Amino acid sequence: MTAFFTAPTGTHPALASLRRAGFAAQRIDQVLAIYDEPHRRYHDREHIGEMLDAALGLGVALTPAQSLALLFHDAVYVPGAARGSNEAMSAQLLRVYAHGLPLDCIERAVAIVLDSAAHVAHSVEAQIVLDLDLLRLAAPPPEFDRYSRAILAEQRALIRLEDEDAAWRYFCRLRRPFFERLLERDAIFMHPLARRSFERAARQNLRAALIAPRDNASAWASWRAPFRERDIRETA
Repeated sequence: MTAFFTAPTGTHPALASLRRAGFAAQRIDQVLAIYDEPHRRYHDREHIGEMLDAALGLGVALTPAQSLALLFHDAVYVPGAARGSNEAMSAQLLRVYAHGLPLDCIERAVAIVLDSAAHVAHSVEAQIVLDLDLLRLAAPPPEFDRYSRAILAEQRALIRLEDEDAAWRYFCRLRRPFFERLLERDAIFMHPLARRSFERAARQNLRAALIAPRDNASAWASWRAPFRERDIRETA
């Protein structure tokens, strides 16, 4: 799943409708620069670039609201933040940057960003953006593992275990409920084009992750949690 634009810029063709709506390429570049923060290993510029590239590959013409939501959905990313708070602050930042665009466009974009917290779309317009956010679930298995370890790298400081293997197992244990909920859905991907392209591979990866050896439950129960479990963000 190599990005066509490994370092997307404000001139990315998938963002053409947003530029035509009045959000200049220079402004887009300012937003993309946020994703270069040093603590980011997964929620970075490459992630945004892959989403944009996939939209092109699927033949999806993003609306200005969808483009804004895609750009801002992880604009604020604080590892360990309370569930939904990163998305809420990202939505607020979207309002600040997008001031001057039509209010309806801004509020539709905000709604999509807020939907990304639980990965549940409350509008048809949100579906493809949320699907693109999860596209890495369908990566080839080695890349799926690399992406998982990139998320761990962002959150590693929150896990007060010195042993790296133990930290990895603990992290995987906390992600299991999220994976299980995705697999319980009739479809992980909501948009027909995304479902056709990503659904099968994503389900294979998630099932493989759940089959991985589990640590002894009684051993985990005897531990004092290294941190609050809710501080691990549910993410792809």
